[in-house]
Amino acid sequence: MKKSEYQKMYEMEETYWWHVGRKEIIKKVLSRLGLNKNTKILNVGSGTGGTVPMLEQFGEVDNVDTSDSAIAYAKSKGIKNIKKVQGIKLPYKSNSFDVLVALDVLEHIEDDGKALSEWHRVLKNNGKGIITVPAYQWLWSEHDESLHHKRRYTLSELSIKCSKAGFKINNRSYLIVFSFGLIVVYRFLSSLSNKKNGHKSSYVLLPNPINALFISLLKLESLLIKYINFPFGTTAFVEIEK
Repeated sequence: MKKSEYQKMYEMEETYWWHVGRKEIIKKVLSRLGLNKNTKILNVGSGTGGTVPMLEQFGEVDNVDTSDSAIAYAKSKGIKNIKKVQGIKLPYKSNSFDVLVALDVLEHIEDDGKALSEWHRVLKNNGKGIITVPAYQWLWSEHDESLHHKRRYTLSELSIKCSKAGFKINNRSYLIVFSFGLIVVYRFLSSLSNKKNGHKSSYVLLPNPINALFISLLKLESLLIKYINFPFGTTAFVEIEK
């Protein structure tokens, strides 16, 4: 991912509706796993650290990332338990963690199958995992190119890859549902304009009341996902178990 994108993430992940809303969804999922302060959590691809305080509410968190820029931003927030890794190899013994969280990470990795196998290795037996990825290859745009994505996924594709790596799928759904139509239209109109923006991510700055409304809608989605597996959305989500 470009250094400029890490700066955007650092500046916006505490306020921008997508970051705040996704964090609320993951928080609700974790709250149903029966975790405690001794739970060992691995946060793969911790980025600039925006999810770390939330994860620390559920246990002891180890954070890893491949980017010096991301780690520097995270450390500037006071996050200390973070390691740099090279490639997909993780510096931990097998069966080390109770929970693994990988939020929009897998799409950055060339060999996603090997990465999933490595995540499987470091999880304890019966350990749980939460994975999110961007959905639908037909939604590919300059946003993906700017963030150095390798691919986007259907929910079925993600589930099959996780199963091949040895995981059981406990729950799966699309997420970020309410904005799906808006994002499809936005990407379509952007493609028609034929205007190249230098591969910039598609943060669309919104008036504060609209941003707050979108956050509220994602909070509602975080409650509904306990009962509903959404058939479409801009993010694919799986809850896995070793």
